Amino acid sequence: MYSCKDRVSFSKIDYSGKLSVSGVVDAMQDCCMFHSEEVGHSSQELLKENRAWLVSSWQIMIKDRPKMGQEFVTKTWPHQFKGLLGCRNFLMESLEGEVLAYADSYWFFADVVTGKPVRVPQSEIDVYPTLPRYDMPKGSRKVKCPEHLELKQKITVCQNYLDTNGHMNNGQYIRLATNVLPENFHVSELCAEYRLATHLNDELYFFTGEMDGKFYVIIADEEKKPYFLSSFC
Repeated sequence: MYSCKDRVSFSKIDYSGKLSVSGVVDAMQDCCMFHSEEVGHSSQELLKENRAWLVSSWQIMIKDRPKMGQEFVTKTWPHQFKGLLGCRNFLMESLEGEVLAYADSYWFFADVVTGKPVRVPQSEIDVYPTLPRYDMPKGSRKVKCPEHLELKQKITVCQNYLDTNGHMNNGQYIRLATNVLPENFHVSELCAEYRLATHLNDELYFFTGEMDGKFYVIIADEEKKPYFLSSFC
């Protein structure tokens, strides 16, 4: 298990004075990246071999979010490697040990030139000892959308949305999706599925809908082919 301590800064809070929902995802993603660097398999090292770990889906449960100035700890560990996929848990706690949020996630190992998944090499598996899966409900890797969706907005992918892989960082999708949630929407669970990578100057269309007590945000192209699907409740 890898852990890192952080503190909520003013730039990371939302209107409530707490770490934003996208900030929770960012903290988990950063912890994962630090873990990779710690074992000598950073994203930059993988890119030298045209390889990268790309997220396929998130299931994040939020019990509370740390407040402005509050210190917290984020922990992460892989719990399974199978074929093309790696599964990784996350746990966010206060310094007193109170559970703030926890998550399960699926990642696939990819060839960054072709964009296609490739089998995870044993050398990659060996540096990440697995631990048991965190005790949480097991959700679907797929987000099922309501039939009726409403177009909310359209944006163009700009350069500051991109990461070192040359496409929009997975945290940016979450940040943009939360921008179209209903006002004062309280998020206790977030499920996200990534379908296609977006690149510089791509046009993104945001569609929203509601079903079974959940609010859905789908980011798609002009033909409604989804890049990203998410549900919030």
